[in-house]
Amino acid sequence: MLDRFEAAFRKHDQDLVATIRAVAAGEGTLPPDMLARLLEQVGQLQRQVLAPRGLTFSGLTERELNVLRLLAEGLDTAEVGGKLYYSERTVKNIIHDITSRLELRNRTHAVAYAIKQGLI
Repeated sequence: MLDRFEAAFRKHDQDLVATIRAVAAGEGTLPPDMLARLLEQVGQLQRQVLAPRGLTFSGLTERELNVLRLLAEGLDTAEVGGKLYYSERTVKNIIHDITSRLELRNRTHAVAYAIKQGLI
């Protein structure tokens, strides 16, 4: 993941990349001014690249996150479909896509993963 960020920032800020690499290697801290610049660039990346494609930094779409949120609330497939106006088949496909892409065992594992990662 760090390599993707490096490629995005290479043209714009060599110092920021070097600092991030050092911090990632446990060799220092990120100064507040650089942290602010990093967050600004990450926000710009989210707005200009990911959001128009329906993606988030988690790699999950808003649609997938919405399904996981409702599953975490204890709703079954039919109830999730009813809340989001999807068919049960669509909900099952979304869950299958999430578990396959993230190599998770089942819907319970997907919900646990999302909670643990702070996605929901």
